[in-house]
Amino acid sequence: MAGNTVYVQGNYVDVHDNEVVNLNIDKATVKVQEDQVKEGTQPLPEALATEKAMKYWKRLKEQGFVDASCRLMPGISRKQAMYIADLFSEKLGLRNKWKPFQDLWQLNNLAQEKYDMLEKGAVPPRHQDMDKAFKD
Repeated sequence: MAGNTVYVQGNYVDVHDNEVVNLNIDKATVKVQEDQVKEGTQPLPEALATEKAMKYWKRLKEQGFVDASCRLMPGISRKQAMYIADLFSEKLGLRNKWKPFQDLWQLNNLAQEKYDMLEKGAVPPRHQDMDKAFKD
């Protein structure tokens, strides 16, 4: 169990090292079952797994935008996902800015979300938090 990290904030449980955690709040016990990986999880695309990228993922996790597997947290909108992908792509200098994120998050048409944002001149909620995650 050494090296495993579990963060609990309110009703949210963040599990590191791809292990299954059963949390029983009434009895205040935590049971970890080793060697179990969530079905359907896939590794990060190579372009999003660099040392620089991991610094940004860590900040996004801390702010509650993504989980331990770098998947979007429930409640994160398509516009917020686009904004994160756009900032990420700019910071990492990605040539194909949308595809790695669309594959990772199983979202399509992030470029259309960007176009809509520019047309309407409206930024997504919590955009300042996202901007802070990408400050160097």
